[in-house]
Amino acid sequence: MEADVRKPYCPPGGEPERVRNISAEPSETGQAKGDTGPAPPHFEGFQRATQLIGEYKEYASYYMATKIDGIKASIRNVGIYAGLGIAGLMAFSALITTAVALFLVGAAMGLAHIFDPPKYWLGALIVGFGVLVLIGVGAAIGLSKANAGFRKATVDKYEQRKRWQRGQFGRDVEQAAAAKETK
Repeated sequence: MEADVRKPYCPPGGEPERVRNISAEPSETGQAKGDTGPAPPHFEGFQRATQLIGEYKEYASYYMATKIDGIKASIRNVGIYAGLGIAGLMAFSALITTAVALFLVGAAMGLAHIFDPPKYWLGALIVGFGVLVLIGVGAAIGLSKANAGFRKATVDKYEQRKRWQRGQFGRDVEQAAAAKETK
């Protein structure tokens, strides 16, 4: 694939009029196109250094642009996956809610058929009350276990700190307080 030399690349913010056309092909006079004559050696080194600085500046700009585009793509992917996760969560919760509702309606209708003329209102009332009682008992048990776990973790944390104090200072906070009270 050959480069299109008619339209040289101009970096963002650059001016296309200032793009130099440097050819490696010598002209009829034996000099490269665009040269007016032999340049002093120190000027050629300065030109080359300026050209290299511009080249490396473009490479750095190119590198930064690719890194920024990579970050943008990563953020876009995170957003897409988050949206898909939220949609999946909503669909799953609707599925679970529907299943629970169908189960409870079925239990209420089955209970209603126990009575001689089926009393659907009584079956729904009993099943609803039973579910509420089960939820309340489950919440009470869960809260008591969670609180017991939090309390145990807090007690263990302060016991470990007191052990560290005894190892570091030869006594812990309780022993220091008891010694202060006896004085």
